[in-house]
Amino acid sequence: MKRRHLPPVLVLLLLSLLALPYRRHLFLPRGPSQYYASGDDALLRRLAASDAGGDQVLSEAAALLANASVTSFPSIGNRYRLLYLRLPYRGNDTSAPRKRAVSRLRVPFVTVPDDGPLLAAFRASLRSFVLAHRLRRGSNVAAVMGDLAGLLGRPRREHFPTCAVVGNSGILLGSGRGAQIDAHDLVVRLNNARVAGYAADVGAKTSLSFVNSNILHYCAVRSAVATGGCACHPYGRAVPMAMYVCQPAHLLDALICNATATPASPFPLLVTDVRLDALTARIAKYYSLRRFVATTGEPASNWARRHDERFFHYSSGLQAVVMALGVCDEVSLFGFGKAAGAKHHYHTNQKKELDLHDYEAEYQFYRDLQARPETVPFLDEAPGFKVPPVKLYW
Repeated sequence: MKRRHLPPVLVLLLLSLLALPYRRHLFLPRGPSQYYASGDDALLRRLAASDAGGDQVLSEAAALLANASVTSFPSIGNRYRLLYLRLPYRGNDTSAPRKRAVSRLRVPFVTVPDDGPLLAAFRASLRSFVLAHRLRRGSNVAAVMGDLAGLLGRPRREHFPTCAVVGNSGILLGSGRGAQIDAHDLVVRLNNARVAGYAADVGAKTSLSFVNSNILHYCAVRSAVATGGCACHPYGRAVPMAMYVCQPAHLLDALICNATATPASPFPLLVTDVRLDALTARIAKYYSLRRFVATTGEPASNWARRHDERFFHYSSGLQAVVMALGVCDEVSLFGFGKAAGAKHHYHTNQKKELDLHDYEAEYQFYRDLQARPETVPFLDEAPGFKVPPVKLYW
């Protein structure tokens, strides 16, 4: 029987449900699970609900909203504009305030608005970002799974029947999983990982590119100058991109990329719902706390001695998996984990893992999704939500 594929417009509709209102102006190491008495679990949940990293991002956004300035200058030969996003600072208590560059960009002359309108649009985006973060405080952030699961009232049959979230681990090399991955109705890839030359192991089909905002920032300016638009869709410009915000300054990159889009060359870029961000942060911290207690024997309150809470963060893959739980009837995970001698990324020579992620804790989350979904915290707080079947592959 020929496999039914959902049209791109359905993918875009799905993404519109993930986006914030301001879009307008995801071979695992084997090991036993560690479980705790109900009282200990309640403590871990309570500690995990505190997100210092989220507070840091909110503080940065508020500072940009109140004091940021945008200034641009023509480059030599007038080929493009050099744009600076600046904030005031003081070197010490007695010095006069000066402005430091938060971000340096190169943008096309014609498609990107002048400094004044661009700053106004950036402030509007920041204002909505700050408001969304403040509104979700004190609320049940797991409720986002209800929105995703129901697709705002759409029938269950309109979920994606099968979804593949493709991680970037080097364990995929030589796996021969490409055809199996491509057979899924929805295929999610992370951080614009290359597929050319690796299709036999990672597949070639992409329905959604899920990235962190650093990826957009690194590629957008370069390509904006070279092509007159943001060529940050390696899977084709019709493939939507969902982005979570690592740094509020990157909202300016999103505005610039949207400004360079045309009907003939669109840029389908949407920013994730802050509730999804918060839910993913809680899950990541909970599993890291649980692993810390199990491996060290120390109380969970000592976790912060090993991790800088301001910069501790979930991986792009973890958030993509959490998102898939809300929009898919079955979820398959490929390329999440590591093996001796394997590269960190199948498409690069990087071997060292990033310190800001607790990958071992995230692996336990994936194992629990497959074997013990009822034990996964916070998802049980979403009314009517049930974790779909999850299958782990290497």
